[in-house]
Amino acid sequence: MVTRSLRQIHLDFHTSPLITNLATAFDPADFAHTLRQAHVDSVTCFAKCHHGMSYYPTSIGVRHPGLTRDLLGEQIAACHTEGIKAPVYLSVVWDEHAAAHHPEWRQVTVDGRLAGRQPFEVHGWRYLCMNSPYLDYVAAQTAELLDAYALDGLFFDIVMETEPACVCERCLVLMDELGLDPTRPQDLRQKARIVAQRAMARLTALVHARQPETSIFYNSRLRFGADPDTSSAAELRFQTHVEIESLPSGGWGYNHFPLYARVFSQYDRPMLGMTARFHKTWSDFGGLKSHAALSYECMRMLAAGAGCSIGDQLHPRGALEKPVYARIGQVYERVRALEPFLIGATPVAEIGVLITSDADAPGGLASRSDEGALRMLMEEHAQFALLDRAADLRPFKLIIAPDAVQFDAALAANVADYLNNGGAMLLSHRSGLRPDGAAFTLDAIGVRVQGALPTIPTYLRLDPAFAEAGSAPIPGIDHVLYDDGLAVLPEADTTTLGTIVAAYFTRSWRSFSSHHQAPPAAPTPYAGITRHGQVIYLAHPLFRAYAEHGAPVYRQIIATALRLLLPEPLLVGPLPTTVEATVQRQGARQTIHLLHYVPQRRAPGLDIVEDALPIAPTTVALRVARPPRRVYLAPDGPDLASRYADNYCQIELPLIIGHAVVVVE
Repeated sequence: MVTRSLRQIHLDFHTSPLITNLATAFDPADFAHTLRQAHVDSVTCFAKCHHGMSYYPTSIGVRHPGLTRDLLGEQIAACHTEGIKAPVYLSVVWDEHAAAHHPEWRQVTVDGRLAGRQPFEVHGWRYLCMNSPYLDYVAAQTAELLDAYALDGLFFDIVMETEPACVCERCLVLMDELGLDPTRPQDLRQKARIVAQRAMARLTALVHARQPETSIFYNSRLRFGADPDTSSAAELRFQTHVEIESLPSGGWGYNHFPLYARVFSQYDRPMLGMTARFHKTWSDFGGLKSHAALSYECMRMLAAGAGCSIGDQLHPRGALEKPVYARIGQVYERVRALEPFLIGATPVAEIGVLITSDADAPGGLASRSDEGALRMLMEEHAQFALLDRAADLRPFKLIIAPDAVQFDAALAANVADYLNNGGAMLLSHRSGLRPDGAAFTLDAIGVRVQGALPTIPTYLRLDPAFAEAGSAPIPGIDHVLYDDGLAVLPEADTTTLGTIVAAYFTRSWRSFSSHHQAPPAAPTPYAGITRHGQVIYLAHPLFRAYAEHGAPVYRQIIATALRLLLPEPLLVGPLPTTVEATVQRQGARQTIHLLHYVPQRRAPGLDIVEDALPIAPTTVALRVARPPRRVYLAPDGPDLASRYADNYCQIELPLIIGHAVVVVE
């Protein structure tokens, strides 16, 4: 599903009160015309920024001292004249003016410091507590905006507490009232969720009481995990849609957006992806992303079923930079042309991947197992979604539990019912174990746990039939498994697809050979890969291992297992692993989004995309129920040669540069 706005600009305006003569170059007609020429249909405009400055006449907040006009009101009016939406931005927890004038409202860290930027630091912002009278201040500003303007939407930014939580005096009193222990990190994070959710509930009720049709989004709240009660799933009731802020070059990286999109596409909320025009990160004035990078990031959003949002920052003088919007316009012109193939289209997922991440983990980062699963499945062009433990498994042909999915009683029962009704499952390492680690929760896995393996690393000797069962044969050597695995023995009716081979010894200061690990010595009785009916089990954490070691054979092993459990995948074709392929359904129409752009690490911590790469002419096959009426390239490209056989439409692709949408009517 996509939002009504597919071509949005998120227009930052964090402007220091030290800067004077604001908006002296702002021309409302030129502002709106520039946006319209760039095919923009929505622009987020600023009411209050991180500096705590307001950009409209306010009796509640602090109007920027360098501003003499109602900049926000003029922006909204100009946009509406051109048929452009203008949702409004409010900074919540970061407000430098309020922090300076009301230090008693500030958040306190567990080590007793005032949270955020410290004295004499030159980066960062000071944190205000949402469990203080500061929230009354934010609510009053919100009410003032709702009374003054007809708002298309409200974007509340930085709705969060310091990690793991604020422990100001008010928050300690609240924890005592809730029966929570402030010395326990999990209790602190629970309190932080409660405070944020109370703030969101109050603001949402306020907005919808005055303007019921206004859209609402709370930024800094997106997080996912196996437990829906601690992830964003529990908070979607407060907002109308999801905006995934994900600037790949700004610290998020190119794995972040597809990971989050495959989580939030499963919830009943429209999605926007958000990147920025900057070379690096927010407020990188003078930095301009290449056309290839901007196109890649936006086309990825469309392929995920999301609308596009590109971040910019308005210069203090108030004029948009025409060359920037010429570049944005090049990308948004294509988005606009593709719109008939996007509205109402949803990604098709036939594989469900159970999440291993913990939303309450410090930093809320995705686990390496989740990241490894993402990369493997994208490189294999599989169609998949990421699921929490409460998800309905029935729509999926195959479920994957990578490395460390804890099966509580409810999930174990859900999986057992799924398997009993014809489902298939691939799981690895400790997924599905009882809490004590002594046995698996399901007999359907078909192995017995024996403890630890004799050496680290070990090696995997594949059964020749398994090694030949994939799309390409796996070389017949003993493949190194760098990480520790489980020693398991197959049950009598379980087939061993790969055997564990021990090294001569685990490397230590007493026992070592050559430069790295000792070579393989002798086979063990333990199984490395097993199959029991429609369940394949891998004794090692291959998903995490792929993220950490990048061995292509790990992905080949997973791909072969997928081929055995899912012999008729939705999309088949000899595409390079660097191509991203996503299938969407739009009524009776299916579309295949193909992207070929490769990020390169050209500076420390900075991945760059500069070129759109070709996909050589080839043939792909899409599983369809009946022969299609027509196959062609969107939006108005040529018809493609195709033939229908054995439930697949074989499609002959021409040379593709960067991005294409194949339409199967």
